[in-house]
Amino acid sequence: MKMRKMLAVALAMLAVAACDNRKGMQVRTYELHRLTTEEAMSLLTPYISEGGMVSGTSRLLTVRETPAQLDSIARILKRFDGARQALTLHFQVIEAGDFEGTDPTIARVAAPLREMLRYRGYRLVRAVTLNGVEGLPFQQNEQNLRITGKVDQVIPGPEGSITLEVEVAAQGATVSAAVSGAPGQTLVLGSAQRQNGTGALIVAVRPELGSMVAGQAPGAPAVVPAPAPAAPAQP
Repeated sequence: MKMRKMLAVALAMLAVAACDNRKGMQVRTYELHRLTTEEAMSLLTPYISEGGMVSGTSRLLTVRETPAQLDSIARILKRFDGARQALTLHFQVIEAGDFEGTDPTIARVAAPLREMLRYRGYRLVRAVTLNGVEGLPFQQNEQNLRITGKVDQVIPGPEGSITLEVEVAAQGATVSAAVSGAPGQTLVLGSAQRQNGTGALIVAVRPELGSMVAGQAPGAPAVVPAPAPAAPAQP
């Protein structure tokens, strides 16, 4: 009896292999990183042709398709299920108020800020660099400074983008926003009035792909403001 069962299984496997050969199909297994098996199967089902098959268990997904379609599926999974991207987040906490001058360390950021907010002076309060990972929260607590947030999404490539949720509390003010921009751009989260009524707190962040590199020189920023910043006090 046992021998008959083994023979039946072997014949079934040969039949499937013969069917695959006739249709030019192959079987390939993919390891999932972020998607669940159910999510991955739902994503790929529209790409499975007649005679193809997709199944999964645990973190493995098995697909039977033509070689060209298997390559397409690999690209789809890389796009939606690639390994989590590591980021370096360069934060600048900036004070704006009725004082003269602009801190030279933020000159390139302050120029477009003047067009939006029109304070007389801008100076750097604190610069902080953090590591972030796609899909995970990050936080930094220091004296008189708290940064919390999450890296919502990272899309690599020439047309890539990074989406963040961030809240920064410092000097009696809190700035929070969700922003999105290309890697290497400086994103202005917004501004908030300080509790003592003198000026405002502005927060900018420049996300870069890859883990933190000590002594890395910042690139030229392209400032992308968050929508509807708080209205500043008139100088």
